[in-house]
Amino acid sequence: MKQKKKISFSFIHMGAPSLLMIFLVLCLFTFALLSLSSAKNNRTLSQQSADRIQAYYQASSLAEQTLDQIDTILSDAVYQREIRKQLKNCSVDGVSDLTIDFTKKEGTLSFQVPVNKSQQLSVILTLPAPSDCQNGYYHITQWTTETTESWDGDDS
Repeated sequence: MKQKKKISFSFIHMGAPSLLMIFLVLCLFTFALLSLSSAKNNRTLSQQSADRIQAYYQASSLAEQTLDQIDTILSDAVYQREIRKQLKNCSVDGVSDLTIDFTKKEGTLSFQVPVNKSQQLSVILTLPAPSDCQNGYYHITQWTTETTESWDGDDS
């Protein structure tokens, strides 16, 4: 008599494709979460950058308004005494520490405009002598952003 061959059917052959499919789904899910996290972080960074740029340009606009007032005052002034008197009346909201110094040959005028709670825009103008005003009433010597708070780094 003929013997029937027993066909052995292993459970390993049945489970390997299922395990591979589960592993691939988990990998795709992990990569999707990493992509989502990266996109969220990039959006947050972009928003912070846009906020900083907007704050800087608002401060720059205030500084330009102050320069416009200073230009008007300097064009009408008889000079040092008159400039000091009129600059006391010069005010733009947000501009602070408007100081003038005529101790050197050329006078200097400086003011600060807050950009945000940790930065300010610092502007210094050089005022030429009255006889040298053909090229303008002032020269912008400094227009920089400065920090107003000390930075405390993490030393851990």
